[in-house]
Amino acid sequence: MCGRWVLAWALACGPAVAQVAAPELLKPENRTVSKTKQFTVFGGTRGQRSELVRRAEELKTGLQRELQESDGWKTPVLVVLTPGDGVRLRQSPVLLQVFEAGEAGRKVQLDLAPATVSDAAAVDRGILRALLLERSMRRQKFEGGRFIEPPDWLSSALAASLGREASRDASLYADLLEARSMPRLDRFLRQNAATMKGRARELHAAQSLALYSGLLELPDGRRRIIENLTLAEPAREPEQRFAQTWPELTEDQAKLARLWALAVARLSTPKKLEFLGAEETGKKLRQILVDLDASADGTPAADALVALSRKEDGRFRLARAAQEMQRLAFRSHPLYASLVEEYRTLLDDLARNRRRGFVGRFEATEELCLALDDRSREITDHMNWYQVNQAPADEAAGTVRAPVVPDSTVRRNDAISRHLDSVERRGW
Repeated sequence: MCGRWVLAWALACGPAVAQVAAPELLKPENRTVSKTKQFTVFGGTRGQRSELVRRAEELKTGLQRELQESDGWKTPVLVVLTPGDGVRLRQSPVLLQVFEAGEAGRKVQLDLAPATVSDAAAVDRGILRALLLERSMRRQKFEGGRFIEPPDWLSSALAASLGREASRDASLYADLLEARSMPRLDRFLRQNAATMKGRARELHAAQSLALYSGLLELPDGRRRIIENLTLAEPAREPEQRFAQTWPELTEDQAKLARLWALAVARLSTPKKLEFLGAEETGKKLRQILVDLDASADGTPAADALVALSRKEDGRFRLARAAQEMQRLAFRSHPLYASLVEEYRTLLDDLARNRRRGFVGRFEATEELCLALDDRSREITDHMNWYQVNQAPADEAAGTVRAPVVPDSTVRRNDAISRHLDSVERRGW
């Protein structure tokens, strides 16, 4: 069945896409199917395809949870990692299409240019756009190959909420509050996040998430957002489409500005961050390293990671692992914070082909990690023993033990102490 609709896809896509759908991409060994069968990734390396189908399923689950809907997909999504010659043809970084493939039915196709694959935020946003388009096409009329994409602000808002580089930095919203006014609705709705870069894209994502949050707070907020997404005949002009669901806000711009500003104010307040325990931090750190090389028994050796960095697929995985370490650093136990940052720096350097001195630094960091794991277990065991045995005896006797202050004149020379001395010298 898969071969039949892949062939139909190649025949139905026309000249522009036929260049992308090179024959080698259609071979079974050059495609990977997700566990729900909705996503099929063509091209690239096996590691890239596996990572993309896994991420697509994660985003799909997050979107279902956000919209409070079950999985009722109707249209498959084809993700094409285009060959390098797409750059020569001035290919768009992310291209989203819908087409009929004869007996195989309707397909949604997402083309990712070679340079886009390493941009985690762009990939997440592209996948979410494809998922939202698939959801909207269940009701939208599709005639003559014409369709209207979901609102750009909605794609940006959900990418900011669910994506790997979620725009929840409170300082972004603080900057919006300092502006003391929300952007004009018509200008904002016409913006295209795909054409933005840097701070402009971050601010647009923050504005989109604030608008989405404000609309959620309205009566039947989530139902009306889904209603706007699944209009049978959505207006082509973004402002007119917005008015199809929220005419009262389009007519009363002052009310919309207040709603928007209130949502920005709520998001500008930093949320309480729940830190991981020492043991849990150690396990997550170790898992990130283990996932780099499934063939290794435990954490891959430094030489194996260097060999991995000599392959394009390996550098891709190393860059992703560095991003995972960065996210772990935000929630890691204070005992592990500097260690996680050390691993992130090592993996990031390796992903950028900076191999000089890596083996020695990695082995020293591994030695420290093992020592820290042992010390963490000792502390946990001691605290458990104290809670069970010592504390009740002290309470019964009504005594309070004075803490024992260690002799600060003695210079320790174990792995942890050497690492802390190094951290202090670097000014962290």
